[in-house]
Amino acid sequence: MFFKKQQTNYFVLISLFLVTIWIWSTIFSQGDQFLEVIFFDVGQGDAIFIETPKNQQILIDGGPDKTILEKISREMPFYDKKIDLVILTHSDADHLTGLISILEHYQIGHIISSGLEKDTATYDRWRDLIEAKNIPLTLAQSGQKIIFQEDLFLEILWPDQSLINSFSDKANNVSVVGRLIYDQTEFLLTGDIEKKVESYLVGHLPAEKLESDIFKAPHHGSKTSSSQNFLKIVDPEAAVISVGADNRFKHPDSIVLERLLNTRLFRTDQNGNIKILTNGSLVKIETER
Repeated sequence: MFFKKQQTNYFVLISLFLVTIWIWSTIFSQGDQFLEVIFFDVGQGDAIFIETPKNQQILIDGGPDKTILEKISREMPFYDKKIDLVILTHSDADHLTGLISILEHYQIGHIISSGLEKDTATYDRWRDLIEAKNIPLTLAQSGQKIIFQEDLFLEILWPDQSLINSFSDKANNVSVVGRLIYDQTEFLLTGDIEKKVESYLVGHLPAEKLESDIFKAPHHGSKTSSSQNFLKIVDPEAAVISVGADNRFKHPDSIVLERLLNTRLFRTDQNGNIKILTNGSLVKIETER
């Protein structure tokens, strides 16, 4: 009798698993209606690739080296050499360097940046390429909204250009912060902001402007960011940390990991590229390993 009950339970579990696979396969085979967001594994740095249901392509940051070229070539057809929008969250090398290669090899439709310049050879090359290729550039300003289609847009939450000098003691704190919204699904993309900006956003924005399903943890999981109060307001279902293996900064910090204990956590150093697909309500997360 006990054996028969075990067999029945096993059969039910297998049946449920197969039905789940069939449902997801059916839903996600209709790829033309899905938003795709990929957090590339580029080592100790950030690079986020977005492809909309209308095949618009957006790249946020480029990582610390040329790795981004190999990563993005896997996602775009070899004949497609245009990226509609590039966003540089801030001018630190682990976000900017890979974008130099992108500007050299791709046609860029538009660039958005925080506007805070940096006195480095890499930043000079970035600025020279923009000028040489005559790429339109817009400074990020809180309240801006980039509309990709009726139910899909990126809202800029930070920086406020009128306050940028008060926060520019650290390039991290002028990072472009955007909330990508597709119907009922929200992604909070935070660059490297630290607690000072997190506190400002919590104090100056209604909670519903920060609440998000997917949270890109700021500053590679550093203890300078992801404050308890900020995470409480964002209240994500899943979080992504872009971080390199065995990095000298010892990111992510154990304090941040503890704060994210009740959140589905993905890390590029452990999971490789992290691909998120959504039709605006259902969300599917895929990893390389």
